[in-house]
This record gives sequence, structure tokens and C-alpha cells, in this order.
Amino acid sequence: MSKGYGLVRTTQIKYGNSCTLHGCSNKRQSGHRYCPFHKYILLYRGDAEQPKISLRDINFARKTVGLLAKENQANQAWADLMNVIKERWNSAQLHVNGELQSYSNGKAMNKRYRNGLIICYGIFNSLGLEKAFITYCAWQYLQEFNPRLFVSDLAFRHQLVKSLRNQAHTFHSHDINKTTGKPRVYASPLYMTERDTVWEIMSQIFGATGLHLYKQLEKRADRLRKQKEKYYESIRRIE
Repeated sequence: MSKGYGLVRTTQIKYGNSCTLHGCSNKRQSGHRYCPFHKYILLYRGDAEQPKISLRDINFARKTVGLLAKENQANQAWADLMNVIKERWNSAQLHVNGELQSYSNGKAMNKRYRNGLIICYGIFNSLGLEKAFITYCAWQYLQEFNPRLFVSDLAFRHQLVKSLRNQAHTFHSHDINKTTGKPRVYASPLYMTERDTVWEIMSQIFGATGLHLYKQLEKRADRLRKQKEKYYESIRRIE
């Protein structure tokens, strides 16, 4: 007679008692291959070995994309690009609204998939196209500028989607501070199915736009760097 094992026993047989990450000897969490610390990193950064991306880097990337958008408002090619993206945006928004309506009407749906749709709903209705475009392209610019920032493509997707979600202020009810009524941004994990749902929809809208615009973005970024250098050089010369 074959023995049936639950998740905890199965993972113990497969992974042993210690965290499976190389160099970590902490006790593995029940039912998971990592220790609590590295499981936390996995849920917040998309990969247990992903280092933290500095807020300074992502803000600089956003500023670079924003500058490109501002300088090309009168450019017909830019208008054509945004019109195509706008059509995709509207189509995706209808799809998300339809799926959520189907759930309201009684359609069975995976919890994490539904949460991913709710995140998308927040991006569409709270964040808006312009801010979503800037954030999406900013992360792609960072990826192209320094691929070593991300240990894997999943880690990159995770950071991008989490950034969109945080800006849209779409959180689960248990992630809302009961006293202030505000979301506890840094205490809200992003689960893999949620991430994959949002990524699939957002990538269908924006595609590889940030990567295709890399040369144009780098030109603006270089200008910002020189302005910063000139600013500090002027400060140093003041007696």
C-alpha cells in the first residue's frame, strides 16, 4: 500500500530541513523550499536572490521617460505611437472589466488570478495610461541600461508589476492599515499568479516600447547626468 504525504512532508523529503538557497543554513519554512527570510524576498522581489533596486534609480528612469514624452508631444510619430497604445489599453480594459463582471455573476475563478485582475482594474482606473506608460518604460530602460540589476526575467517582471500596483494603490483589504485607512505598501507581497496575470495584460499593451526607445531615452538620461554634474560643480566653486 502506497503512502500518501501532505505538502509539508513532501517538501521535507525533497528539500531536507534547511533553506535550499546556496550559502543559507537557516531552517526551511514548512511547505516551502526557502527559509522565512528568503521566502519574503521571493514574494517581494520575484526571486530569492534579487537585490533591492534603489528608489533613486527608478525615479531617475521615470524622469528620463517623462522628459522624452514631454519633448515629443508635438511629434506626429509620438502621437501615432500613443494612439496605438491607447487602442490596446482600451481593449485590455474591456477584457478586465468583462472578466470581473463574469466573476460577479457567479463565474468560478482562481483567487490569485482574480486579484491580478483587480490590480489591473486599479491601474486602468486609478493610475491611468500616461503614468502606467512612464513606469513600464522606466523599468524596461533600467533593464536595458544595466541587465545585472535583475537576477532573472521573473525578478524584473515582479518589480515592474509591483511598482504599477503600488502606484495604483490596489491592495488586499488585509493590507490596509485599520487606523489610518492607508495601504501598508511595504508589507504587501505580490503573489506569482497575480504578477503573471498583470504582466500578461500590461505587456500586451506596452510590449517592448521601453527597449525600442532605449537610444532616445539614454540621450535624455545623459543630459540629466550632465546637468547634475554641472550643478554640483557650480556648488563646489562657490566660495
